[in-house]
Amino acid sequence: MKKQRSLQYFFWCALFISMSSCAPDSFQDNIPDEPGQTTTTDEFALAFLDAVNAYRESGCTCGVRFMPPAAPLQWDDLLSNAAQRHANDMGNNGFFSHTGSDGSSSSTRVTDAGYNWQSVGENIAFGYSGIEAAVDAWINSEGHCRNIMNASFTEMGAARKGTYWVQDLGKPR
Repeated sequence: MKKQRSLQYFFWCALFISMSSCAPDSFQDNIPDEPGQTTTTDEFALAFLDAVNAYRESGCTCGVRFMPPAAPLQWDDLLSNAAQRHANDMGNNGFFSHTGSDGSSSSTRVTDAGYNWQSVGENIAFGYSGIEAAVDAWINSEGHCRNIMNASFTEMGAARKGTYWVQDLGKPR
């Protein structure tokens, strides 16, 4: 019985440490959230960059792999436009997928937006009411976390439609 309690204690401690290993020191999600809102304002961009760059600045454990600190991302309006296209598509058509209702992929949408890219990645989320919650969900998902922490990405754009969130990351040519 003692051994079982000891294992349970170890499990919960390990879980707590792994979940808190990437938490930035401070971040306030001060963007008003309206359920049907489509958002791409400058305030939104700054808040999103702050949330993402707080993780990149300190480094983060994605799954079991530590991702070292990475340079901060810069906002790109073309990536934001591609993200907004996909957020609107998912929100208006009630689906959740990296493939658009027209069959488009993230790289197709980014190219269509006019972004000349060397590498590109996309994170999507559904059901989160604010930036901090969406970014935290991605950080707690190994693949999404690796996208955020990928040092080869130098720019990002993001958008939302209601509670559909899209983040496009890229490195220009």
